Formats: sequence, structure tokens, C-alpha cells
Amino acid sequence: MAAHLGIELKRYDRRIRQFIPKYDEMLAAAAAASGRLGPLLDLGIGTGALAARCLQHAPRRDVIGMDADAAMLEQARQRLPASRLVHGDFMRIPLPTAAAMVSALALHHIASPRRKLALYRACRTALRAGGVFVNADCCPAEEPGLAAEQFAAWHAHMRQSFSAREVSRMFAAWAAEDHYLPLATELRLLRRAGFAPEVVWRAGAFAVIAARRPTGACRP
Repeated sequence: MAAHLGIELKRYDRRIRQFIPKYDEMLAAAAAASGRLGPLLDLGIGTGALAARCLQHAPRRDVIGMDADAAMLEQARQRLPASRLVHGDFMRIPLPTAAAMVSALALHHIASPRRKLALYRACRTALRAGGVFVNADCCPAEEPGLAAEQFAAWHAHMRQSFSAREVSRMFAAWAAEDHYLPLATELRLLRRAGFAPEVVWRAGAFAVIAARRPTGACRP
């Protein structure tokens, strides 16, 4: 993620706010939605910023963090020394059982709705009944005009720190790896996977979705 955004790893936690509008507010909403039960699984834990906020709500819960970037995991280890960290691609390795799952700014790297649906189904299987899956990410509007306004606002936020040319170059570079599904599509996929999703925070193109695994025996 740090390399993808062009941020030097040791400066990631300071610089990320230049890229993502209302970053702290988004993480706070995601942490609050994660509840207090453990174990907590963080998909794409990065430097551990979201997991650390989740621990503020429930300091005694166990945290498992997964990330394919070994350098980012080392940053998370320094922040969360008592956590269990797993180096690997959460799309390719089995997910451990958890009472709650969270992810921030990681799932938009999944290239297709089909693969994202497969992940959501794997998350539902690994979650305990009544557990919650929380995703904080870029989820633009489905209507093209509104989506364009949201991305223009995102550009404007970045223009506070970078030139127009730099911002355009960054978005062009990210386009090869970033796949932003509309919020309505994300909700449909989560329902197909057997979740009961709700939008708990929204600001421009960014959203926090809390998706509950029902306690009943029904399957997706």
C-alpha cells in the first residue's frame, strides 16, 4: 500500500491523510462498528492503524492481522506487539475463525466483483454467528454524475498537498491496480454472500460498511 501510494513506509501514517479525505473519521467509524468481541481479524492490516483503534474499544480482544507486504507487517508488529500477524495474501490462504473482521483501504485491489464475492463468502464462513465484517474503502456512487462529483472532491482534497499534475499522475498510476465498486454493488455482493450490511459512515466517495452474519442457520 505504501509503495502503491508513493509514500515512504516510515512516513506512511503521517502522509496517508494527504491522500485520503477524513481518514481519521473513517477509521474511527470502522473501529466503533467492529464491536468488542474477539478474536478480531484485520484483512490487509498495513501498519496496524485500524486494529489499534479497535483495541481502544476492547483492549483485551485478540487481534490477528494478515498482509502480503512483509515491511508493512513489521510496522504493525511494532505498533501491536501482542498481536498474531500472518504474512500472506488473504485471497489465497484460509481465514481463521473470528468474531469480527475489519479492513481499511485494502479490498479495492480485488480485480473483479466475482473474486470479491468469493472473499465475502469466505469471510462469512470464517465469522462466528452474529459476527460483523467491517470494510472502510472507496465506494463511489452508482450514478455517474454523482460519482464524478465525488472523485472531483477527492482530487480537491489532494490538491491541498500536491499540484494538479501530480494528482493526475497519481490517479493514472493507481488505475492499474484500483477497482472501486459502487457502494450499491458492494451492498449487493455482501447480501449475496449471506450478510446483512448497513452503511454506518459516508463521506464523498468513501464509506464504512458493517455487515452482520445472521445468527440463523440460513446459508447464502
